[in-house]
Formats: sequence, structure tokens, C-alpha cells
Amino acid sequence: MPGTEQVPQALADIVELFAPGSESIRRRLAEAITTDRERTGSRTAAAILLDALYPDSADLHDAGMVYCDWRSVPTEIRDYLIELPTCPATLSWDWLEEFDEDDWDPEEIDSFLWPLAARCHEMGTALIALDIESDGYGLGFIAADHIDRIVKLAESADCDLRVVHPQVPTDLI
Repeated sequence: MPGTEQVPQALADIVELFAPGSESIRRRLAEAITTDRERTGSRTAAAILLDALYPDSADLHDAGMVYCDWRSVPTEIRDYLIELPTCPATLSWDWLEEFDEDDWDPEEIDSFLWPLAARCHEMGTALIALDIESDGYGLGFIAADHIDRIVKLAESADCDLRVVHPQVPTDLI
């Protein structure tokens, strides 16, 4: 991670968009930044951000994002996402029945994320994907009116955070 103060501030601003006012998430971000600096800045901004937004414990009550293994199947991803405080309460998952998990190919994750993003869009929410350059990725939700801001902040932090939204051209993980 670059050594400028611009990156930690951009990450702090991203955290605030995901979890406004969350002291525990801000604390985890500060700890992740400090740990990275002690290791001579060897981790990506995305990995640091995921450390802050996804707690070590299994309790997602105070999370801004979930971590999905590259092999996660759609129902597993859904089960993680519905635990997030920012998951739209009225989000329908009935469309998930079209996925045959016995034939699920993890390389086809966009066939799951785009329909989910379209449903989120209808509710004024955007789906966010965080590529941490490993065998998994982060997913979370933010209000759709924060899309432009989060894209600019991710660019400032050199963070591979992508909006999965019908009106935002982006590459998926």
C-alpha cells in the first residue's frame, strides 16, 4: 500500500460509506493499517479494507462486507449476505432457484452477481465486490447514491473495489 496519508483517509471514507458511525470497524481499519505499516506496506488496500469490514468472528452483525471463497455457491453467498446489516430487508432471493449448484462453476460468478445487482438496484442499493487478489473476494452493499463517491475513493486508495450495478460499467471478479 502506498505510504501517503491519502490512502488511509480514502479507506476510512470508504468504511464510513459501508458502516456509518461504526467504531469497531474504524478500529479494525486503524489496526489493519498499522499492522501493514509494520510489515513495510506489503498488503493491498483491498486486503486492508476487507480486514476492517469483515470481522474475524463469525458474527456479521457489525460487518460491512462478507468474505466469499472462490468456490462458494450461490446459496452460501446468499446466506452470508443476508446477515449483513446493510442487506436490503425486502430483497427477494426466489430467483436463486435457477442455479443448479451441482453444476455450479465458480468461474461463472457474474451469472450470480449481475442478477443480484439488478435486484439491489431496484431497491436503491448497489452491490460492491472487493478483489483481494487471493482465493476469495468480498461482497457488500451500499446506498446507490454513494456509487460515484465510492468509485472515486477506491481510485484514490488504489483499491480494487468494484460496483456491480447495471448502470456502472465495471469488470467483475
